[in-house]
Amino acid sequence: MAIVVVGSLAYDSVETPAGKRERMLGGSVTHFSNAASYLSRPYIVGVVGQDFAETSWEFLRQKTKSHQGVLVRPGKTFFWAGAYSGDMNEAKTKTTELGVFADFQPYIPAKYPKRGLLFLANIDPVIQKEVAQQMSGMRWKFLDTMNFWITSKPKELDEVLQLVNGLIVNEGEAMLLSGKKHPLEALEALYRPHFEILIMKRGSNGVIIQGKDFRVILPAYPTSQVVDPTGAGDSFAGAFCSYLDAHHVRRLTPRVVKKAASYATVVASFCVEDFGVDGIAKHSWKDIQKRWSTYRRMVFL
Repeated sequence: MAIVVVGSLAYDSVETPAGKRERMLGGSVTHFSNAASYLSRPYIVGVVGQDFAETSWEFLRQKTKSHQGVLVRPGKTFFWAGAYSGDMNEAKTKTTELGVFADFQPYIPAKYPKRGLLFLANIDPVIQKEVAQQMSGMRWKFLDTMNFWITSKPKELDEVLQLVNGLIVNEGEAMLLSGKKHPLEALEALYRPHFEILIMKRGSNGVIIQGKDFRVILPAYPTSQVVDPTGAGDSFAGAFCSYLDAHHVRRLTPRVVKKAASYATVVASFCVEDFGVDGIAKHSWKDIQKRWSTYRRMVFL
């Protein structure tokens, strides 16, 4: 199996109670690939500007199977600046400069796999639909979205949801999309007959996962060192998808989902402990295994 991920590559400036970092490498594709790389290296699709640094390219070469689907366009790379204060589950956006991402049209190289797992990160649902149709042969097609698309393009989002068999969203997005005020009600309302999995990320409250005929609820890994939560959701998705890929999963049983989600929870916990990609990238596979073993004992897996 193989993973193809389509989404944003960016530079982020982030301020939290722990400090401030300027123009760090970020974006959904970056965080997804960083987390996935312990078990699988995805094929990535995105766009960057002429300001994309060689050190950033080197990072992508280390974390991905191929970056041939990343186009370089005249202009600047997508830039986002935000700050966290009391609520570390949600950032306040200070600046958004789309740059070349404003005209993003995904390029899927002919050599990219047509079978495996497709992850459509948080981008315009019109683009997500085009990619989902183009890569209809993928066994797993998972989608992420955000409040902006839920409110501004509900029809287009509904159309692409018909083409995927998995949805990965956070709790706030799930309640907005469903119109429900309770997480479990939102989960039930959003789950569609053709879905095989629906993942509701709940930040420090863990994750709830709905399958065909089962439900999995797991706590977050208890870390007190929350430095920068940016990218934690994409890191969870990357680690979860990489587990399915590495273990050649064809059917999502409760046991498989529990293992994949527990692994993803642990990898995402490293993400929040430092700024940008450093929280995960600085750790070895041995570090991941050690924390995963601790977490499994904690939740009796």
